[in-house]
Amino acid sequence: MDTLALWMDAGHRLLARYRRMQNSSDLDQSIIHFERALDLCPMDHLYRPAALFNLATAKFVSCQADGRHLDLDIPINLFQDALDLRPTDHPDREITQFHLAIALLSRCEKRGSQADADAAKELLREVL
Repeated sequence: MDTLALWMDAGHRLLARYRRMQNSSDLDQSIIHFERALDLCPMDHLYRPAALFNLATAKFVSCQADGRHLDLDIPINLFQDALDLRPTDHPDREITQFHLAIALLSRCEKRGSQADADAAKELLREVL
């Protein structure tokens, strides 16, 4: 197994364990592993969108867990970057759009931004 796969797999295991045990150090370690995986993916790397998506997911969970909703800009930007790199026919494009919409709706709930609500609505319309 290559180094990228090892970092990604470890990140997924830690995130899954966090969801079961609610130990914040597992979540923090998951983020670190996903950041390292992303560092191994240059802009043109085949797995960069997946690395961005994984890091965005862990960062979003962290925002929800810690109540740091102002940090939602970070996972939203990561989800958007992943989406931008996925062609319209990519099998993971819709799930990326869905997660981006959820993050935008979360930020809308906290900040009251109609622009976030409108963007989320458009993403969900495309998915459904």
